[in-house]
Amino acid sequence: MTVASASATQTVLEPGTVVRTPRYVDGESTGTRKAIVLGLWNEQNPKGGYRVWFYTLGAPSFEPRTLGMAFANEPVTMGTVEDMSERTLLRLYRWLRDRDQFSVVRHRIQKAGLRQRARRLGQ
Repeated sequence: MTVASASATQTVLEPGTVVRTPRYVDGESTGTRKAIVLGLWNEQNPKGGYRVWFYTLGAPSFEPRTLGMAFANEPVTMGTVEDMSERTLLRLYRWLRDRDQFSVVRHRIQKAGLRQRARRLGQ
């Protein structure tokens, strides 16, 4: 599976890509953290940045700031949700299961978790 699709001008990260990016609160950077790309900030403008979820801080919400934006040149790719452990995937899925706006990432996390479980159970 490819993590990013290359184009002549811009590399666009797919939803479900795990990145390390700065987290901003009130315009101030609080340092770099791991995040999951949820999609483009503006679907019509790939250079506009990404919607990201800083999953290590808790469930997706704006208070506390676990959801945010990353400028297009900031994220450093670390992998995908498929690389995470079954335990982490289960926790992430529980946080996302009632949120329809994150359906692409939720579906990818669910599939990865089921594959991990099947592998663990020897199925």
